[in-house]
Amino acid sequence: MITSLSCDLLIRIKNGSRAGRKSITAPLSKFSVTILEKLKKHGFISDFSVNDQARQITIKDPSVFDIRILSRPGRRLYCTASSIPWGKTPRSLIIISSSFGLLSQKEATAKKLGGELIAEIW
Repeated sequence: MITSLSCDLLIRIKNGSRAGRKSITAPLSKFSVTILEKLKKHGFISDFSVNDQARQITIKDPSVFDIRILSRPGRRLYCTASSIPWGKTPRSLIIISSSFGLLSQKEATAKKLGGELIAEIW
């Protein structure tokens, strides 16, 4: 049983990228689709497709070195606009869930918004 689809999606992307897979499948959810849109925008995946019949997402060409999940179902982490952390590398992406949707750390800092820290990807 999967308790968190977003955590499962991120772990599948990390494992598939390390194994050299060209495509990965994961269960479908709206939150997962928004995470994938952010990853595509920042160049961590090349593309993804949604299959509504099978309720699955297919992710193409993941290029993720590592992922650190910050918020888990048993432990949620929140930050204010002034305490948003920065990643390990300049290419790192920290995903923040705010009242304006999912934002990167740079977008959240520019809009002066805080929220729940989802994950760090580099």
